[in-house]
Amino acid sequence: MVDDRDEFIYYPMMTVSEAAKFLGVGKKVIYQLIEFGQVRAVRERGAVLIEKNSLEDLRSSGKAF
Repeated sequence: MVDDRDEFIYYPMMTVSEAAKFLGVGKKVIYQLIEFGQVRAVRERGAVLIEKNSLEDLRSSGKAF
């Protein structure tokens, strides 16, 4: 069975700056997390938006980043 979360991006979304503040890291770390597939993001009208659920999942997993 396919998990719908693998196919779609869900709201709410956060900007890179908001995501960095949410995790307590710099924006460069957020871009690296996106590049390595640790968080889910889309580009909309030139802005990168990150799925808040993926940030919460990352933070609750306890993985160091």
